Amino acid sequence: MQSQLNAILRLVVTIGVLAGASGACGGPMKRAEPDGPPVPFEDEGACPFEACVYRVWIAREPVVVRTERRTDAPVAFGVAAQEKVEAVTGVVVTVRAGRAGFRVPVDLHYFDVNDIRDPQTGKVIGRRDEGDGSIHVEPGQTLYLLTYHGEGNTTAWFQGRLYQSMDASMELFNGICDSEDGRRRQAAYGPANCSGTIIEHPESVWWVQIRNSSGQVGWTNEPDKFHCSYAFTPECNP
Repeated sequence: MQSQLNAILRLVVTIGVLAGASGACGGPMKRAEPDGPPVPFEDEGACPFEACVYRVWIAREPVVVRTERRTDAPVAFGVAAQEKVEAVTGVVVTVRAGRAGFRVPVDLHYFDVNDIRDPQTGKVIGRRDEGDGSIHVEPGQTLYLLTYHGEGNTTAWFQGRLYQSMDASMELFNGICDSEDGRRRQAAYGPANCSGTIIEHPESVWWVQIRNSSGQVGWTNEPDKFHCSYAFTPECNP
């Protein structure tokens, strides 16, 4: 499981480095496609894989923490290898939405989600389901993919509306339908057996807010340099 997690983190971070190569990720929002979502899309509080958790993390190696969510921002402080810090929250910034299409009509279930915010800081600390529904997608229509949350759940955009929590576990996110879902189940890959196909995966960068033992706070886009982001990491659960 840890090796699978590391593969997911490397994918997110590699994409993030490419997205941030020119400096800031937060340029003016624009639509990459006529009916697509505005990008960059910032998903506050998101933790982008199954059993992802913000809590005390332990650095695997030295990490540079910056004052803002920009690769060219001033350095706030450094984290030493094996140092414990608090991962306070995170923001997944999608710089290019993914695209999925379907060969047969499908109905996809979604939950309406409201952010739960800390009353003192205003930061997103969780999400609450507030009802549900479904959308109908016909062949030839495009479902745009944003933040993937694990277990087949994704933030998506369809026909001008944002869906914060959509279940596409059977149609898109499994080892039969998707060879790049983080688990690399190449032996099971058989897209002809699926109702949907991921045409293009989203490109995103995961920024995490870090607080050290001295109370200093900053941001890093190198979450793969820490242990304990996975809820069931043995050494992080005494």
